[in-house]
Amino acid sequence: MCRVLDNSLFVKDRKKYIKISECATSFNSLYNKNNIIQDDIFNVLENYVARHDMPFEMLRYPIEDTDLCACTFIRKGRMFVMINSALPLSKQIFAAAHELYHIYCYFEEHNSELLQSGSILASSIIDEEAKEIEDMEANAFAAILLAPKERLDEQTDVYNLSYKNISVQTILKIIDIFAIPYKAAVIRLLEEDRIDAKDAKKLLQVTEEEISKQMKLTGKAARWQEIHKDFVRFGSLSELMYDVEQMDAVRDERLSSDKSRLTEIMKNLRKQ
Repeated sequence: MCRVLDNSLFVKDRKKYIKISECATSFNSLYNKNNIIQDDIFNVLENYVARHDMPFEMLRYPIEDTDLCACTFIRKGRMFVMINSALPLSKQIFAAAHELYHIYCYFEEHNSELLQSGSILASSIIDEEAKEIEDMEANAFAAILLAPKERLDEQTDVYNLSYKNISVQTILKIIDIFAIPYKAAVIRLLEEDRIDAKDAKKLLQVTEEEISKQMKLTGKAARWQEIHKDFVRFGSLSELMYDVEQMDAVRDERLSSDKSRLTEIMKNLRKQ
């Protein structure tokens, strides 16, 4: 697990980390007014793309391959972001924030890679194997955006959190507040000098089984580990079908057939 530290931008390239931190802080101020985001990240992402006048579709549905977290691509002037809803909610949230960084680079830095080849986010990139520098940047951006310094300081005071002799339960409280994955929470505390590298390594060596056990015992962060496989969203498709129905733009038989087909697809996805 300590590869998480080695593959973090904070450890790998401190100068670049500072730049990304400034970008995330500026973005948060402009598009979120420094609020705690949690699962509102999906709306923040959608609003950001809309502010740049690009048609956008957010697709969220369960995929059996849980190594696939998310992907982003642009086709015919429309941007699509797909999030795998078969993952714990905290991972979906982090994946959306990670993809937001690639989108940010496309709009603000005119990086054409997203247009040319899109972005695919594997679970391992979030967990510990971010080998490409841009993925390290995206992970850092996502964590800072979701758990910004000001809010971290504020919530530390509100809940009277102590980081001396830090325990797993303190990390779970951070997760509960900010809806970020366990490893991201540990890294954020290291980045803000709340814990040292020795504490970070110790916390990252805790097994997933022990983390889950502590969640069940305390109830902390459990809501962000829920998996809603029945959550299916096909962008604006349902709204477009409704608009077509209101305009009487197609025959009733065709509309009924399309609705039945969409219902069948959604039902099959929810069974996965």
